[in-house]
Amino acid sequence: MEIIAGTPKNLSDEVLVGLARYRHEVFVETLGWDLATQAGLELDQFDRPDTIYVAAREEERYVGIARLLPTVRPYLLSEVFPQLMGDAPLPSSEGVWELSRFAAIDFHSNVSSGQFSSPTTVGLLDAVRSCALRHGVNRLITVSPLGVERLLRKLDFVAYRAGPPQIINGHPLFACWIDLTQPGELG
Repeated sequence: MEIIAGTPKNLSDEVLVGLARYRHEVFVETLGWDLATQAGLELDQFDRPDTIYVAAREEERYVGIARLLPTVRPYLLSEVFPQLMGDAPLPSSEGVWELSRFAAIDFHSNVSSGQFSSPTTVGLLDAVRSCALRHGVNRLITVSPLGVERLLRKLDFVAYRAGPPQIINGHPLFACWIDLTQPGELG
């Protein structure tokens, strides 16, 4: 598995288009999210010059993606899902970034395994952790479906709820903290 990481300035147009196509295939075609798309590409207002993408490829096809955004600028949780923080303030710190648009699905594999138990998921999460730590980030915040907290802990991440779960558009979601500086408990 090859890991690619960088900002739009560091990545080729070919890679950026490939990532946007992969996101469309995952989030719009497979998960059925109602997102604004154009020409089979899934991009939003948070895909900007300071966005860091971490992606996994196998044999030139994308099998995973993650997006990292600094919380000192607008990000998905702050702009779209602020209610998921409950009574806690929205993160806004150089040491806290948002992890969003995370997916690890190989559409060309005949092997059926859960997204969070696959070697691709583990490798991509490790690459996200390494990339974030290189940028001085010590915590991530993410909007996630229920169950992610337990699965992250199983993969040795320190993860916990930032606020109570809520039903949004028929889906139970919560804001999840991921501490990058403390080793997790072994599952």
